[in-house]
Amino acid sequence: MTDKIRPFVFSCDAHVAEPPDLFLKAMPSHLQQYAIHSEADGDVRITRIGEQVILKINTNFHQHKTGEGDAAFNAQAAGGSADRSCTDASDNFVSDCAVDTKRRGARDLELRLTDMDRDGVDAELVFPSLGLMLPRIGDVEAQAEACRIWNDWAWDYTAPVRDRLIPAAMIPCIDFDAALAECQRTATKGFAAFCLWEGLNNYNDPRWDPIFALAADLGIPLVFHTGVGDINIRALKGPGGALFNYTRQMNDAVDVITQLVAGGVLDRNPGAHILFAEHSAGWLWGLAERMDEVYNGHAPSISPKLSRLPSQIVRDQVHLALQNDGNSSMAIRKGVGIDALLFATDYPHAEGTFPFSKQVIDKLAQDNPDVSTDELVAVLGGNAAKLFKRANLQGAVDTRRKELAVA
Repeated sequence: MTDKIRPFVFSCDAHVAEPPDLFLKAMPSHLQQYAIHSEADGDVRITRIGEQVILKINTNFHQHKTGEGDAAFNAQAAGGSADRSCTDASDNFVSDCAVDTKRRGARDLELRLTDMDRDGVDAELVFPSLGLMLPRIGDVEAQAEACRIWNDWAWDYTAPVRDRLIPAAMIPCIDFDAALAECQRTATKGFAAFCLWEGLNNYNDPRWDPIFALAADLGIPLVFHTGVGDINIRALKGPGGALFNYTRQMNDAVDVITQLVAGGVLDRNPGAHILFAEHSAGWLWGLAERMDEVYNGHAPSISPKLSRLPSQIVRDQVHLALQNDGNSSMAIRKGVGIDALLFATDYPHAEGTFPFSKQVIDKLAQDNPDVSTDELVAVLGGNAAKLFKRANLQGAVDTRRKELAVA
């Protein structure tokens, strides 16, 4: 389908880069010690909250996985020739070039749409960049204020292209009242998704019920992004650390799902939906069956009792993003249903599918010939249209589906 009409493609995991001084400028003076900011120091980019260093990464961390420049990368991507550069002598992006490997679209709307068109992506759910560190702010007032700052900036920034870039509202999660208040405020603005934190270890607490009830009533899914929360992202150091740490990210989703199911929060709020971005997806069926096994095998110890089996709650309310894990992800549709799966690119991060998303989608279809066109339409964009009702995607999904039928 690379060069043919394809289903409407929605990425449920992408990012925009807010100004590096956004929080420094906007946080009130009495909360400046909690302002998130980032600066380059040689080959290392350092992110701080106030004066506290919270993250160090190489400045080329998001460079494409080949580590090569624009010309060689365009040749590899089959989008240009090896002697063609995406930048001029002043390192300014040339707009008609095939691919910008520096992903300037993360911070430039015009270039963002160019990247999306090149990659065959129609719309995206967007998360922050610096704002991924919001959960690391330990002060209740400061975390709530910083979330408001990002949400207001993101809403205004995406305004010209909100048919294609749908921002997720960042919700302060260390205080239940503050969380509910920001959900209500951002819902009034028109947000289509609420982003909650991982690693809290309290999603069995009934005090989440008003938040999940509000989300259900408004038709707004609650989304979780890997590493966004009280998470030790470098749990293992030394040999194998990177492989271990990135692989175990799915464990954070397992913990949140299991707590929300076991504690009854999802069961009591059957209209609430949760989505996990960048955790892979192929493990969900096994988790659902394991919870059933425990629920039945250890029945005398189980409290609260649920109105549905854990696996049914998963089928009804839990969704995961697939990326480069198409084969295992498509296999679990037989156990948890096709509605559980949504496509993601993770733009602009190098581990994502950009600028090969068309090829990734083609391979998914080729490797899984038993997947129907309707199932493919659902995974690539139809399920997102149902989840993110406020984004008004359904018309575009249906139009593309009709075009496919006559192509």
